[in-house]
Amino acid sequence: MKNKWFVVSTGFALFSMFFGSGNLVFPITVGQESDGHYLLAAFGIILTGVIIPFLGVLGMTLYKGDIQHFFSCFGRKGTFVFSLLALALMGPFGVLARCLTVAHGALLLLLPNASLPITSLLLCVVIYLLTINRNKIVSTLGTVLTPFLLVAIALIAFFGLNQGSMPEETTAQGWGALKNGFFQGYQTMDLLAAFFFSQFVIKHLYSKLTPNDGESTLLKHFYKSASIGAGLLSLVYFSLVMLGWIYSSLLVDIPPQEMLGVIALESLGKIAAPSVCLAVLFACLTTAIVLASLFADFLRTEITQDKIGNKAALLITLGIGFCVSTFDFAGIAKFLGPILEIVYPALIALTVVNIANKFLGLKPSHWPFTVALITKLSLT
Repeated sequence: MKNKWFVVSTGFALFSMFFGSGNLVFPITVGQESDGHYLLAAFGIILTGVIIPFLGVLGMTLYKGDIQHFFSCFGRKGTFVFSLLALALMGPFGVLARCLTVAHGALLLLLPNASLPITSLLLCVVIYLLTINRNKIVSTLGTVLTPFLLVAIALIAFFGLNQGSMPEETTAQGWGALKNGFFQGYQTMDLLAAFFFSQFVIKHLYSKLTPNDGESTLLKHFYKSASIGAGLLSLVYFSLVMLGWIYSSLLVDIPPQEMLGVIALESLGKIAAPSVCLAVLFACLTTAIVLASLFADFLRTEITQDKIGNKAALLITLGIGFCVSTFDFAGIAKFLGPILEIVYPALIALTVVNIANKFLGLKPSHWPFTVALITKLSLT
């Protein structure tokens, strides 16, 4: 029984690790743009938004959560540059700023005239106060809000799928829906999250090993846990893709960060507004706190070599995040999209080869990453 609960709890931890602000938005837009080919669209985003990130966690597990070892083919300086760029994109220049815009979109359910700059500024103040105190609010919010958010999504999906009518499939080719879902999955940035967030889950897995257990036991626990986390995430994605297509006519000209709220109001009525707003708002806050803390720590320790303090590093991080958030969700996606389309294939190639190298006992090499990057740049 203990082993079963361990596997289930680890599976939920993996789901929580990957379930951020973008995961509530991109599947809906993928469904809206699927032209009725929602199965292919869902398969596309599940490939890059679920399967590839979980391969990243598998790779990090094989390398015992040591990011320096995983990216050793880049050398120490190359790993530093990669970490800087990745944390910047996940932090103030990307996902952190995106969290602020998604939280604002949820707040509009209760306060339709709320200003994005004012909302972002107030949220940055809250994030600063919660992060600088170093209390347990992140873990507490995550433990409470993940189930709450799942229940909210389940209710929206249940009533939305039952009440909505399926539009007719268009004559457009299904390849376009599959391709769109595949590339929109890049925008979740969950492969990057796998590299930096999976250490917590990996330590949890190793903590349950006995002296007699080998790597095969560890991988056995991982595969079982990953099947739960990936299955749950895939189910949520598929439901949101279907909702995006069913309510596609209603979502015309609706900003991406507001789509879930619009669907909730249509399927559940005004009673849905407070619950959906609070769930999304606090889920975004939880993610933003972790990302702000990660980048601020890297800024303080690795970039400035402790020449600035925690408070200054956090203020700089949130200041950048606030400025980027004013570009709104669509503006941030427009900025991140081209970068991710170039870098993501190279990261996928490196991840797959690193996993293969571990199983085959080969020496890591930067060439898979380099070749994939050059190929993508030449095709752009």
